[in-house]
Amino acid sequence: MITIQTKLTFSSKEDEQEVADLMRRWSSCMRFAYNRLLEGKTRNELKRDLQGVFNLNSRYADDAIMKAKSVLESCKEREENPNKVIFGGRSLFEKLKKRHINGNEYKKLQQEWQEKRKGNLYSSIPVIN
Repeated sequence: MITIQTKLTFSSKEDEQEVADLMRRWSSCMRFAYNRLLEGKTRNELKRDLQGVFNLNSRYADDAIMKAKSVLESCKEREENPNKVIFGGRSLFEKLKKRHINGNEYKKLQQEWQEKRKGNLYSSIPVIN
């Protein structure tokens, strides 16, 4: 499989808002799934809950669960405490928490953290050679 990354351009602000909303909901869904996995919920219980709460289709709900599981397994492999995961990056979070930065620099840092926290929304299209 070949992966292609590209920047999306939108024909209208409404389209851009819809994609931003979808990314926000998917990211929230993934963090919600991570926390429910920590509580010991099963995939089927999670999937039913996620589709209703976040208004996402089955594929996005499955992908959110898969991503949450991979983050959880990664923590366990590195022998880190899975309860201390910070989505969006610990170093950026620590910088924001200190609040030693003011003005535009702080806003840039906050925006960068939010973008990292949202994660990546992707679509897979098979490429045949």
